[in-house]
Amino acid sequence: MVSAVLLAAGKGKRTGVRKQFVRIGSRYLFEFGLKVLQRAGIEDIVLVLPPGDTLNVPGVRTVEGGAERMDSVYNGVEAAKGEFVLVHDSARANLSLDLVKRILETPGDVVVPAIRPPDSVLYDGEYVNRDDVLLVQTPQKVRRSLYLEAYRKAKASGKLYTDEGSLILGEMGIKPVIVEGERWNFKVTYPEDLEVFRRLKLERRVLFGYDVHRLAPGRPLYVGGVKVSEDFGAVGHSDGDAVLHAVVDALLSYMGYGDIGTVFPDSDDRWKGARSEVFALETMRRAREKGISVSRLDITVVLERPRLGGFRNEIVANLSRLFSVPEGNVSLKAKSGNGLYPDRVEVFAVVEIIL
Repeated sequence: MVSAVLLAAGKGKRTGVRKQFVRIGSRYLFEFGLKVLQRAGIEDIVLVLPPGDTLNVPGVRTVEGGAERMDSVYNGVEAAKGEFVLVHDSARANLSLDLVKRILETPGDVVVPAIRPPDSVLYDGEYVNRDDVLLVQTPQKVRRSLYLEAYRKAKASGKLYTDEGSLILGEMGIKPVIVEGERWNFKVTYPEDLEVFRRLKLERRVLFGYDVHRLAPGRPLYVGGVKVSEDFGAVGHSDGDAVLHAVVDALLSYMGYGDIGTVFPDSDDRWKGARSEVFALETMRRAREKGISVSRLDITVVLERPRLGGFRNEIVANLSRLFSVPEGNVSLKAKSGNGLYPDRVEVFAVVEIIL
């Protein structure tokens, strides 16, 4: 079994802020690396937080950090359950799944990713042959028992190490196995690095969804998951919520699943009379697996009655919950249709996503 320790206990001395908790889109910086570790199939993940901080992250255990990075790693590794532990800095938020898999698949008690420097290297006023230099990255894979022993030796002698490979080499004499790192796996260290990451990561796409349903008496009418009428409702195999159908249709189509009718067909009795919130939650589960988050919803509802003004806040809040987007980024516009569409509800949805 392999565990992972994600370090998020830094004080942000060089950036001026605790960068791990800076929001990039809808996520904290540390969440980008966390999602990749989860996608790699690592079930035992320990998040190391600043002393005194608490954070509830589903499926993740938390521990407090220490005075130095080495101490924070120790706290995380000690809490981990696996024979091997993957230690990663949350500041390396552009972690790729390929790099994680390459490190996990490489045998060795200590496996360290590294890259060659692209520039000339000066040390103490003298040029160094850059072919002799490697720039060390994380995540680093270590045998748990070996790391704990090396740490205790270092603490006893008062030595300080900046990464796991140097600690085990210095205290145990075991050289790390080097694997090729990735230049994209850079560390957010200075304020400008945050802007580089923001521009790099926030790749946006704008999607379009549409749905229309005939209205008939004897059914409740749902708009965005909120019941707005008991007297008449949308005719459909499910509850006929045209708002949720339009958004779900846009997302499923973009992800390559076809449309809502392909994933939730009306030939399947499981969806007969089903609340469309089920479709929204399943679609968002699939989106998260692909690293997609919704950043903005702009929805226009054409509906003669009832007027939606009194339901607007409730609908916006529910859309925010279902699609994990801030309420301030949900726009809901209601049009009466000027009497042209008395027997139907029609929805146009613009969905902005972040990859």
